[in-house]
Amino acid sequence: MASVTYLKKAQAYIDNNQYFAISKSWCPDCHYLVAILKKYGVLNKFEILELDKLKDQKEAFELEKAFTQLSGRKWVPTIWANGKYFGTEQDLKKYESLDQTEEIFKKNGLL
Repeated sequence: MASVTYLKKAQAYIDNNQYFAISKSWCPDCHYLVAILKKYGVLNKFEILELDKLKDQKEAFELEKAFTQLSGRKWVPTIWANGKYFGTEQDLKKYESLDQTEEIFKKNGLL
């Protein structure tokens, strides 16, 4: 369980950024997220927090626990849109395979 302090910090990231994701710089799935955001020209709309690049890795660990609790799963990347859990790169891969990404992005105000 995440501490209340870190739950509040994590929620503030989500609340203060219309489009937000947690990531790790070494993660291939996170690279996929960035590639999709670039493909649709919306990368600049996202705030992406790379947990492994935070100076204080204890804080990164605690924030990751908080984001896990808020999203219901431990995974990077995890994406929020308009203050709500959006999904992971697995969802993006599904949308891409069904040719639904543009529609989903429009529905969430990205396009």
